[in-house]
Amino acid sequence: MEAHSTLAVAMNRMGAKSNCGEGGEDAERSLVNENGDTMRSAIKQVASARFGVTSHYLSDADEIQIKMAQGAKPGEGGELPGHKVSKSIAKTRHSTPGVGLISPPPHHDIYSIEDLKQLIYDLKCANPRAGISVKLVSEVGVGIVASGVAKAKADHILISGHDGGTGASRWTGIKYAGLPWELGLAETHQTLVLNDLRGNVVVQTDGQLRTGFDIAVAVLLGAESFTLATIPLIAMGCIMMRKCHLNTCPVGIATQDSVLREKFKGAPEHVINFFYYLIHDLRKIMARLGFRTIDEMVGHSEKLRARQDRNTKTCNIDLSPILTPAHSIREGVPTRFVKKQDHKLHVRLDNKLIDEAEVTLDKGLPVSIDANIINTDRALGASLSYRISKKFGEDGLPQDTVVVNIKGSAGQSFGAFLTSGVTFYLEGDANDYVGKGLSGGRLIIRPPRGASYKSYENVIVGNTCFYGATSGYAFISGAAGERFAVRNSGANIVVEKIKGNNAFEYMTGGRVVVLSHMESTNAFAGASGGIAYVLVSDFKEFSSRVNHETVGLSGLTDPVEIAFVKGLIEEHSHYTGSELADRILKNFNHYLSSFVKVLPTDYKKVLEEEKKKVEELKKLESETFLKSFQRLDPDADVTNGDIKKTHATSIKSTLREPKILDLEDSITDKAFEEKKVEKLDKLRGFITYKQRHETYRSTKSRTRDWKELSKAISKKDAKFQTARCMDCGVPFCQSDTGCPISNVIPKFNDLVFNDQWRAALEKLSETNNFPEFTGRVCPAPCQGACVLGIIEEPVGIKSIERLIIDHAFEQGWVVPKPPSVRSGKRVAIVGSGPAGLAAADQLNKAGHSVTVYERSDRPGGLLMYGIPNMKLDKSVVKRRTDLLEAEGVQFVCNTEIDDVNDLKTDFDAVILAIGSTIPRDLKIPGRDLKNIDFAMTLLTNNTQALLDDYLPEIRSKLEGKKVIVIGGGDTGNDCIGTAVRHGAASVVNFELLPQPPQERSRDNPWPQWPRIFRVDYGHSEVKDHYGKDPREYCILSKEFIGDDEGHVKAIKTVRVEWKKSESGVWQMNEIPNSEEIFEADIVLLSMGFVGPEVAKMEVQKTPRGTIPTKSHASYQVEENLFTAGDCRRGQSLIVWGIQEGRQCAREVDMFLEGNTKLPGNGGIVKRDFKLLEELASGVEA
Repeated sequence: MEAHSTLAVAMNRMGAKSNCGEGGEDAERSLVNENGDTMRSAIKQVASARFGVTSHYLSDADEIQIKMAQGAKPGEGGELPGHKVSKSIAKTRHSTPGVGLISPPPHHDIYSIEDLKQLIYDLKCANPRAGISVKLVSEVGVGIVASGVAKAKADHILISGHDGGTGASRWTGIKYAGLPWELGLAETHQTLVLNDLRGNVVVQTDGQLRTGFDIAVAVLLGAESFTLATIPLIAMGCIMMRKCHLNTCPVGIATQDSVLREKFKGAPEHVINFFYYLIHDLRKIMARLGFRTIDEMVGHSEKLRARQDRNTKTCNIDLSPILTPAHSIREGVPTRFVKKQDHKLHVRLDNKLIDEAEVTLDKGLPVSIDANIINTDRALGASLSYRISKKFGEDGLPQDTVVVNIKGSAGQSFGAFLTSGVTFYLEGDANDYVGKGLSGGRLIIRPPRGASYKSYENVIVGNTCFYGATSGYAFISGAAGERFAVRNSGANIVVEKIKGNNAFEYMTGGRVVVLSHMESTNAFAGASGGIAYVLVSDFKEFSSRVNHETVGLSGLTDPVEIAFVKGLIEEHSHYTGSELADRILKNFNHYLSSFVKVLPTDYKKVLEEEKKKVEELKKLESETFLKSFQRLDPDADVTNGDIKKTHATSIKSTLREPKILDLEDSITDKAFEEKKVEKLDKLRGFITYKQRHETYRSTKSRTRDWKELSKAISKKDAKFQTARCMDCGVPFCQSDTGCPISNVIPKFNDLVFNDQWRAALEKLSETNNFPEFTGRVCPAPCQGACVLGIIEEPVGIKSIERLIIDHAFEQGWVVPKPPSVRSGKRVAIVGSGPAGLAAADQLNKAGHSVTVYERSDRPGGLLMYGIPNMKLDKSVVKRRTDLLEAEGVQFVCNTEIDDVNDLKTDFDAVILAIGSTIPRDLKIPGRDLKNIDFAMTLLTNNTQALLDDYLPEIRSKLEGKKVIVIGGGDTGNDCIGTAVRHGAASVVNFELLPQPPQERSRDNPWPQWPRIFRVDYGHSEVKDHYGKDPREYCILSKEFIGDDEGHVKAIKTVRVEWKKSESGVWQMNEIPNSEEIFEADIVLLSMGFVGPEVAKMEVQKTPRGTIPTKSHASYQVEENLFTAGDCRRGQSLIVWGIQEGRQCAREVDMFLEGNTKLPGNGGIVKRDFKLLEELASGVEA
């Protein structure tokens, strides 16, 4: 609701048009606010279901669109499930809340181009000032169809691409239906020009138009109007969940859920801004092509050319047919819209009715009109109803304000969209489409007076009568043809006989009485509402004709319904003088037993629920009434309380025996009960459950040791956590801003939810070599990109990942798996950090012999010595390196490589994965003082001391000292936590940048990593031990101050402020008179790293300090030398190191073998197109 309204307001502000869709539109949306805004949709859609299509609805349109087909569901109907039919939707669609709605395929009232032409004429009569648009699907032959549509007098033709309408389409339709809009548009434009029809119609197109380039291509191929849907929704906040059908849109766009609708944050300005940039983009393209206006540009497809960078699958496609300019096919005819269609509305019988009803249209006074009609007078009443709807609104006029007595044979669409207050008495007969879209008026059709034939034995109205009727009454003294009252949603009709098939299909409301045996087969197919009362002579035969899929049959027994049916028959007899009605009324009780009530099953349930609610409300009112008579006066009780001891027994309680339980039923199964309680709601879990993550041990206990901060979450918590995963259609958690290794997160979340732990391990291991590392120390960019994070706390993906792998090790599922076959190739890897280990693991799986060189005494690199034990226990690292060693990877420690040339000679390939280990220095006065050191030096020495059992030596250097850490990030926080555990007297952390906001700023939108204020484990430990957060923001160190012995004793600082320049660049300025001195015994520099240590290796470096490769996407440095990790991309995360190692290994394997079976991103093994490329090159030659 909110999204649709926002879009409509934005379009109206810009003078553009929004489309209400096929669900109708509330009349209140046409009201104008004080600021001039209105939620009115200028385009009103008329689909096959005719939901909400009334005279007033059509009269309020600037354009009426007939939806013949939609991109991803051409020729198909649709279905709105009952749980999405809210009260407001039911109101606009003239249906019942909670009852599902089926939209039939368009052929139920349009079997030919002539039928479409009639509908175009009807709609034009129902609103003469609106343009009539026809929506077609891009498909082979659409040009011929479009020509027929143009001849049928349509004003607009919309060619919908195969990407359109995917929100409510079937999966088969999304995958296989329709063609790209470019193909259909080009064919339509060329065919219309060839037949000299292009000048009378506006050609539109849609189907994922998103950029100025898309629109430019559409104009050059022949369109002058465009429809955009997906991209404006994205501008308002749509995140392509592709769960529109589940009513669980987390951003409140495609949902009726009141809780979720509150999450909608879109505004008209967002849409307007998008279109402003879009048009600006288009104008730049037009300027480059030399066009000043769209009109000049339409159809000049010679300005387009096929791309040269086509791949092997598309290189042989010939695009010349669609790039042929239409003006070269037939010269001298219009190639764009120049002249409106002539619908000849000036020669209609309706004009006579409007003239004679002038007093009604001016003052609302009643009038009676006499008229004669012939079968060329079509859509009588539509234009009169238009004038009444425009003047008097949705409710129209009181009954019988305009009474028209008509004689003759009416043409098609007699009484179409007849509004309230108008009554047509027709003495004669009528053609097809009688009462189409009846909107509150009354139609009475009877044979000519003095006719000798029996009315109920002769057809008096044609086919497809009362299609899409929404309200009103009709009394038909005669028989009707095919498809009677299809999609009736509110009209009350009496008809004497139905001879044609498929009656009452898809009916959603109204009441219909049939006074003789129906001859219609497949009746009531798809009906979901309304009630029919049919007088039958042979119940078995009648039942065989009914489609029982959605309806049930019963007798007519309710006195209220009996009176209602008898009343309708009496009205029918009174208005038509029907002989059949008189016969039934004279012996009504005899005929009553032959009436069959046809009631849709879903509709019946809703009616019963409503009846139950009414009864409960009455009961509540009765109880309230009885309570008002309760009077208590204990002092007047002469029984001294004995009356209270008496148990009053009601008569009703004696009539009901207590239920006797079997012995087995009386004993509860505790395990079953617990399992039943734990059944979780996966569909709405993201709303129902809160985030459950690992809880840290208390600061007082954890700062006394070096054990890990927390344990993995429980399986129960993991189940709650995975129930929150929404299985997004576009999972941003594994996108570019999410998980760098493209973990298939929704899949392993679902497996955990279903207790398939081993399968979850296999799915996780497809993409992540070391989930025990990332599950502990990764900052989880996947959670920053989680869709749920827009409205709530994101899914705790990191915790689930850790639990999967920890549980797998506990169960003994993770065991060495050496490759069965060796390739005979040898690979050397320098560095055993995340990138080196990942590359070693992948290449070893590929069968190569891998040797890893590490300069420290233990393998693991950063994992072993750069991360404190309380974050990543070193036994976890050793467990993994031992596993790799058991699988055949050879580790050579205490070895520093100075020259890679020897390795390049001895090995088939060499990978440099040496990280970024040169720390950034702070070169200010006093830097040479003692006790100023780099943060990584402390962390490395501390872990070394912990593993080799000489930790007291490190403690002696920090205990009782005033520690200042300059620089934030993970390394700075780790230094803070280390200092607290060693008993520092105080800990302060300098941050040059300002304090981050509590929530995302406007320049930090989702799904970017949220740059917000966080309290990490080290910060909370300092606050609990020393009383305040250690961080000082916007502070610049100017000088280190030393004592007489050359030790640092303080830091001279100044406060700074950050301001944006006119060009939008942040600039730092010192604040005058803000100098401050901080005492310090130990200063640790934690300001990041500037590059790898490669001076001795004779390897070049880029200006950024990284090792250069042949291209940005390549890992190859030269010949058989490769590089991966921080030394290639710069200082980054562990998970990025794993990604670098995996992709580098894939490239090395390709280099060694000529092809590779190692997976790419997302664990996907890419197909080999080598044979296809060879064949393509042969064709090109």
